[in-house]
Amino acid sequence: MKNSGNAEQRDSGETVRINKYLAMCGVASRRAADRMIEAGEVSLNGRKVPSLGVSVRPGVDEVVVQGRLLALPEEKKVYILLNKPRNYITTNRDEKDRQTVLDLVDVAERVYPVGRLDRKTTGLLLLTNDGDLAHWLMHPSSGVGKEYLAELDAPFRPKDLPALTGGMRLGDTGEKTSPCKAKILPGGLQVTLTIHEGKNHQVRRMFRTLGYEVKKLDRTAYGGLRAGRLRRGEWRYLTPGEVNHLRLKGSSP
Repeated sequence: MKNSGNAEQRDSGETVRINKYLAMCGVASRRAADRMIEAGEVSLNGRKVPSLGVSVRPGVDEVVVQGRLLALPEEKKVYILLNKPRNYITTNRDEKDRQTVLDLVDVAERVYPVGRLDRKTTGLLLLTNDGDLAHWLMHPSSGVGKEYLAELDAPFRPKDLPALTGGMRLGDTGEKTSPCKAKILPGGLQVTLTIHEGKNHQVRRMFRTLGYEVKKLDRTAYGGLRAGRLRRGEWRYLTPGEVNHLRLKGSSP
């Protein structure tokens, strides 16, 4: 897919073979690393590596080669804004082999979606390998606003607006939502809604609690960022200013 614009993820619980780890750290090729292991020049957590098949947890295990403690090169942080099409799964891999949002993004770094959009929902999605920022953005205290355009099966009644925006108990579980902003568009079949939290299928469940079904749902803004010229399925890197803005507050940049 079009972009208007290498490293392994650390401390993720994943493991790599020790010869690959040595190569990633710039010590030697995998074949040369095997020879160093066989020669007893490599230790793992204070002990000589017993075999070539040993695996390493990057960022957790200590690997020493000839007295030198190894560390992966600093990973380049990337921040991506994607305009998600319908029928793409917001995950890194899908057990049913359906298309995922990562099929749309062609980058060397291993990135992950920030939060989720369900399969039928379209619109803006952030992807990054910056775990600290992702955690911050997904926490309600960050104040990051997410704006949606919902198309309903029936005109929205103005008398329901206070219930929608004032904080409600979701009809299926009784969960309490935080107050939000909403606007009924001309004709009543479309409503814009801005929330600052991310409960599972929250927008659809809020309207369902009031007796409406959402026929189409599009996330039109994330923390003040909008699609602009990004068409469905296209993506771009965030600018440094946009990244700094998201670190501080989720209002308009």
